[in-house]
Amino acid sequence: SLRPATSLDLTMRQTVFAAWALALCASSAHAFMPSSAVPTRASVSLRPATSPLAKRLHAPGCSCATCLPCSRTSSAKLSMAFDRGADDGSFRGEGMDSATYSESLNELFPGAVDEAKFIETMGRVAQSEGFNPKSAINLVSTCRDEICRPFTEKLDAAWAQHFNIASLGGMVFCGKTGFGAGMAHSPQVGGKERYVFWVGPHIAFGTGGSVGQIWRPGREGISSACGALIALNGEIERSKMNVGLDPVDTEMSLLRQQVMGKLTYGQKPNLVGITYAAHDCILDQVTLTAEVAANKETSEYIIISGIQVHGALGQNFWWPGSVTKYANGVATDLSAKYDAAIEEQGYDVASFINGQALAHAQTSAGMRLPGFASGSV
Repeated sequence: SLRPATSLDLTMRQTVFAAWALALCASSAHAFMPSSAVPTRASVSLRPATSPLAKRLHAPGCSCATCLPCSRTSSAKLSMAFDRGADDGSFRGEGMDSATYSESLNELFPGAVDEAKFIETMGRVAQSEGFNPKSAINLVSTCRDEICRPFTEKLDAAWAQHFNIASLGGMVFCGKTGFGAGMAHSPQVGGKERYVFWVGPHIAFGTGGSVGQIWRPGREGISSACGALIALNGEIERSKMNVGLDPVDTEMSLLRQQVMGKLTYGQKPNLVGITYAAHDCILDQVTLTAEVAANKETSEYIIISGIQVHGALGQNFWWPGSVTKYANGVATDLSAKYDAAIEEQGYDVASFINGQALAHAQTSAGMRLPGFASGSV
């Protein structure tokens, strides 16, 4: 006969299965256990996520919101002097729990939200200004990397097919002719054409390695993103680069020239800083080119910028850089509308990430982990 399981048996069994579930989740390069299912971190002192701008960590040539009055000021941007996330392995994260990951993400990219929320909320702001799928066309520039594609797929599903103005690294080199082609495809409503620009570079920040590293299907070793910005970062570190125009590497040559123009002599930012510099280059490119290409009397447009972050659990996030409307020759900052919309929704990226981690853990372990693991670790 089988004897009833004692409380000791149940406790031991729970402990064994919990250890197995933890090991299974940790074995995934993109996975971590939800914060509700990990051992207490009471003994670990975690520094609150504080905006580097509050500490005024700036360097000559910094292109952050404080240093450039024309940039968005409501959300903090990391200065290029910021050291967290450098290529020395900072924020190396295998085994990182969701609370720690959320904090790290917010330190590197303050105000980052998941990709779907970014599209939804920026879209809400645009629609409040009369820009919608029936009245406007999207002109989009993200890097050509296939891991950037989920953004355009989500955007097209919510709006309509976009016009591609992208180059390497999310740069915009198509010029006024390219812009004019996209603008000529816009709907005409009330005698006006309307365009929405969605632009930005990208960077990886998962839990499988340092900033810039990401796992790609079918590859044995860890990969990287953005490859072009990482290559430029390496050239800066080695103090050796070709700043001329290479006819067989045109876009990389132009990217190099643009980003280097944001730096001061001798400045060596880390990958995060390079990515912020690329963001500002892209925003400058789009702002200047749109001003030349658009007819101020018959059109109006919104420029939405940010940084796409390829994060843990296969999730993409966006740091919201700026959202500005241009109409009748006047630029209007819509950042406050975006911030209010996020606040109204009660959105919290840490809760989103923890929910994704919990769902991933349940799927991987094939069992209900919340009460099970939390009661046995």
